[in-house]
Amino acid sequence: MNYYELQLVARNTPGCLERILNTSRVRGFEIKHFNAKLHPKHNYFKIDLAVASNRSQQHLIMQLAKQYDIRELSPAKRKFAAIEA
Repeated sequence: MNYYELQLVARNTPGCLERILNTSRVRGFEIKHFNAKLHPKHNYFKIDLAVASNRSQQHLIMQLAKQYDIRELSPAKRKFAAIEA
């Protein structure tokens, strides 16, 4: 299983965060970490997302980039180190 981190900037619209999580799950990625911080002055979220999957990171990036809420999307500079129980 591969572990990936993504950094996103998304508009604060109704259902935005839910769409990001749902798209990730439907496309075969297990959510390991999700942190969204709202910047009310500019009305956008800065999001850190860590996922695990046997699928490629590029597959998820392509699917998330289709969402109209997403303003910026990039892989994190470091890989997520998962702790397995």
